[in-house]
Amino acid sequence: MDARFIRHWRRSTGIAAIAWLLIAPAARSAELPGCEIPDDSGAPLTLAAAVDAALCRNIKTATAWQAVQARTAEVGIARAASLPTVNASLLAQDSTTRTPGTIDATSRMRGLGGSVGVNWRLFDFGERAANQSSADSQLAAAVASRDEAVRKTVDETIQAYFAALQARATLEARQQAARQAARTLAAAERREERGIAGRSDTLQAETALARARLARQRAQSDVDKSFSSLGYVIGAAVGTPLILPPRPQSVDDTPLPELAALLDDARLNHPAILAARAQRDADNRKVAATLSQGRPTVDFSLSHQRNGSSNQVPAAGRSSTLSAGFTVNIPIFDGYSNKYQVQRARAQAQTSEAQVVDAEQQVLSELVTAVSDVRSSRASLDASKQLLDTANAALESAENRYQRGVGDILELINAQNALSDALESQAQCESLWHAARLKLLADIGQWRGSTDLASVKTDAFPSR
Repeated sequence: MDARFIRHWRRSTGIAAIAWLLIAPAARSAELPGCEIPDDSGAPLTLAAAVDAALCRNIKTATAWQAVQARTAEVGIARAASLPTVNASLLAQDSTTRTPGTIDATSRMRGLGGSVGVNWRLFDFGERAANQSSADSQLAAAVASRDEAVRKTVDETIQAYFAALQARATLEARQQAARQAARTLAAAERREERGIAGRSDTLQAETALARARLARQRAQSDVDKSFSSLGYVIGAAVGTPLILPPRPQSVDDTPLPELAALLDDARLNHPAILAARAQRDADNRKVAATLSQGRPTVDFSLSHQRNGSSNQVPAAGRSSTLSAGFTVNIPIFDGYSNKYQVQRARAQAQTSEAQVVDAEQQVLSELVTAVSDVRSSRASLDASKQLLDTANAALESAENRYQRGVGDILELINAQNALSDALESQAQCESLWHAARLKLLADIGQWRGSTDLASVKTDAFPSR
């Protein structure tokens, strides 16, 4: 199960990343065609739709894609250095000379000349090859960074989405508590009218109702904030009303893969680690390219000139010159410039090596935390359900005792508060459970818009 579950790292966030690649060429415009940004149509916003919208509008993913395009152009520039260059020039000139006191005081000459030249660097001790290899590594780093940007965007969207669900569930719990407090106040007033209870019971019930309403108002404020944050993450216009579907009730008990297997696979295939390693390789090859700059080069040149060269006055008659040759450039002294450039390149390579270690430690630490969060949130979810069942039973018992005159108002109010806390705890644990599970799927690159671990099939992803 574990080997199949994490077999070979798949492209970050699977179908979400592929969808981004399909729409990325339109990222230059402010409005991206094909992006389904939620509007006020009244349709519930699913998690998959929220992720799609975030990938369309998130500035980090757009910037990462533009970086890939820039690195692709740099690869072409590096490869162009291995090709010959061809230049042509054309010169047309009309000159008039006046010499006073001579028989032919004025002379005029017209000429037309031109040249074509080919220059080709034949040998440079590996400078061009090192530059090409460095450009390829930088392109690989940009691609991996783009995948990491997509993964982080999915992660941020998941967290914001379930934070909104949790806030809404908390509001529902507070509303239920306020309704229950209102019923308790009505019961206390009836008992006071009948002379069964004193005025103190009614006052305590009124206090409990006021507290419940205050908690409800605070919960409403939290809902507004969380929905606003979700709208910002997915790129919705300010003021766009968002409607979320009901909280998922099913609990996925699919066993998690072994942590050691996840860590080993992350070391090999996580996009953040791949990006750091590719940048390290690029910097190492940059050292070789810098070393080659201080070594001799061999160039070949071929030129054909008509009526003189391009920087000379065209001859009156017709002439044609064909020349070919080899040039050997030998650097002798450059003021130690190349020496210091090599030192700088090596220092950058050492920095990149340290960044690889830092990226590995950070990724593995986040993965360990994600697995721990999934396990702890699952245990907390079970405990919250038991707490809710106990709180419901305690409230029912307290209500019966109070109606029969056996219990007092404080017992009933405490039972109501316990139920409200239990409802809020269950909503929080459910949101944390789903968010932690989906975050783990995003971290290992296998989230495809589903909330079920059992739906993950590694053969559905293309190999890297």
